[in-house]
Amino acid sequence: MNVATYMTKSPITVTKYTNIYDAKKIMEDHNIRRLPVLDGECLIGIVSKTDILEASPPDLSKHSIHELNYLLSRMIVSEVMTKHPLTVSPGTPIEIAAKLMRKYKIASLPVLDEGALVGIITESDLFDAFIEVVGGNIRGSKIVLTLEDKPGALANVTHIISRHNANIISVATTRRGIPEGESLIAIKIDQKDTSAIIDELREIGIAATATFEEPV
Repeated sequence: MNVATYMTKSPITVTKYTNIYDAKKIMEDHNIRRLPVLDGECLIGIVSKTDILEASPPDLSKHSIHELNYLLSRMIVSEVMTKHPLTVSPGTPIEIAAKLMRKYKIASLPVLDEGALVGIITESDLFDAFIEVVGGNIRGSKIVLTLEDKPGALANVTHIISRHNANIISVATTRRGIPEGESLIAIKIDQKDTSAIIDELREIGIAATATFEEPV
């Protein structure tokens, strides 16, 4: 899965000459937290609600709302934006985008296609991707079990599931907190009654638990 699948396409933008008051109002009107900044067709920065907050007078209590808006209208986006932001392409794998945000402690990445801005991907988009990948938006049962890291181990489990006419919605694995040589597996299927599957897994020595989940 790539960035193109989850990004917001054709994002709302501002120019480097847009005043901060207008940028703030655009964010409020559209319920967004950041705006790519263009110079012509070229991406030159990104401005966030945090940037605007930090540009506001430190003691807001000394200013009326009209005074504050006047002060913000006297400043332009290029004065407070993050210049030359890190970007990705539409074909960037979603996990690479997540790693970049994590590594550089940023909440969004503009998406460029041959130099042109085509989208933006944010933390919220990554949360949506995670929910979809683990099947959190689909009704079904999650079977959790631990398997040895060896060829065919997972195939044995999926074969049992298929024999009970259950469709696999998602498969997620992790080795965090698990003994070396093993993996924790979570398999979501489209059936509510998993008792026969759990019993058959136990017959071949695999301890498993199942929980029915409604969509998030």
